[in-house]
Amino acid sequence: MTHYLIIGGGIAGTTAAEQLRKLDSTSEITILSNENHPLYSRVLLPHYITGKTPRERVFLKKPEWYLDQNIHLAIQEVQSINVYAKTVLTASGAVYSYSKLLIAGGGITRHLPWNGEERVYHLQTIEDADRTKDFLDQHAPNSLKAGLIGGGFIAMEFAELFANKHWDTHLFLRGETFFSQTFDQASSDLLEEHLASHNITVHKHTSLASYDGKMAKTVEGGAFAIDILAAGVGISSQFSWASDAGIQVGTGVRTNEFLETNIPDVYAVGDCAEYRDMVVDRQIHIGNWMNAQMQGRHVALVMTGDRKPYELVTSYATHVLGIDIVAVGDASIAYAEQIIARDYGDGRTLLFIRSDRLVGASVLKHNTDRAPITAMIKSKQSLIELYQSLTDVTIDLREIH
Repeated sequence: MTHYLIIGGGIAGTTAAEQLRKLDSTSEITILSNENHPLYSRVLLPHYITGKTPRERVFLKKPEWYLDQNIHLAIQEVQSINVYAKTVLTASGAVYSYSKLLIAGGGITRHLPWNGEERVYHLQTIEDADRTKDFLDQHAPNSLKAGLIGGGFIAMEFAELFANKHWDTHLFLRGETFFSQTFDQASSDLLEEHLASHNITVHKHTSLASYDGKMAKTVEGGAFAIDILAAGVGISSQFSWASDAGIQVGTGVRTNEFLETNIPDVYAVGDCAEYRDMVVDRQIHIGNWMNAQMQGRHVALVMTGDRKPYELVTSYATHVLGIDIVAVGDASIAYAEQIIARDYGDGRTLLFIRSDRLVGASVLKHNTDRAPITAMIKSKQSLIELYQSLTDVTIDLREIH
C-alpha cells in the first residue's frame, strides 16, 4: 500500500491530501502539522481581527473531515528526514515511514534578533490573530500610538488595522521603498502619500534596536513612544531538516517544474517551494494562497503518476485603506531586463520584461489591469506578437512602450 506523508497542514498540504484521496481511495495519507488546528484560512485572519468574520468561519475544515476522508492528521513537529530509509522523525520521537513525501511546510515567521521581541505582534498564525484582536478590542480609537516594521503585504495588513483605530502610526523601513522587490521609487512614493493621509509616518533607512512595551529605540539613535509594535518581516523556508537530509534548499525547498526535489519520491509545494516556473522561465519562490492551493492540487497528480509540468500565472492582491496592491507573475525588479511604467496620477502599473516577453507586473490601485496582464503573461508571446494581437484591453503595450 502506498503511504503518502505530508509535512504541513496548511492550504497546500491539505489540498494535496484531499486530491490524493480522490485519486487513490486505498492509500494511506498522513499529514504532520505543527499547529494544533485543522486547516484555516490565513487570508481571513485580518477579517477575523476586525470582527467581519467570526472565528469559527476562519476554519475551512473540521476534525470530522479528516476522519471522513481517512486522512490522519498528526500534531507533530519534524526533526529530521532519512531519505534512504524513507522515514521522518518528529520532535516527540515518533517515526513515520513514507512511500512518497511531500514538503508543504509553508514557512517560519522571522523574529527580530533583540530582547523584547516577545512584545512584538506578528500575523502568521491564528494565535497571532487572537493576540492582536485581544489588544485591539481592549483599546479605544484615537487612544494609542502604534509602531510597525516592514514594507510588504503583512505590514500593510497591520497598517490598515491601526488606521481603522485612528491610531497615529510610525512605520519603520530598513530601505528606501515599500515592496522593494516589486515597486520602483515612484510607486513607493504614491503608496507613502496614501499612508500619510491615514496618519502613518514613514521612517526610511531605520532599524529598531529594542522595544520595552513603551519605547522603541532605533539603531540610528532615535526613540519613539509607542503602545504596540507589529512586525511584517516575512517568513523563512530554509528548513534545516530538509537540507540536512540532502534535499536542495535555496530561498525555499528547490524543485523542478514537476514540483519534484532532487531526491526521488520527495516533492515540495506552497510557500516553502522554490520551483521552476515554466511560464516565466526561471526558478521562483512565491508565497501566496492561490499558488499554494493550485500547487497542492497539481502535485497530487504528479505523485500518482500523471507527470505534467506545473504552469500558472500566479498573483497576489491586498486591499489597503481603499486601494489595491497587486503582484502578478514574476514581479521582480531584479530579474527584469526592462521595466515599462504606466502612471495614472493616483496609481501606477509596472510591467516587467525579460527576453522580449512580459513576465510580471506590479499594480498600485488600478486592479482592472490585472486580468489583461495575466492573459499576456500566460500567452508567452513576444512583445512584437503582442503588439500585433492587442485590440481592446486596459493595458496596451503599444501606448507605453
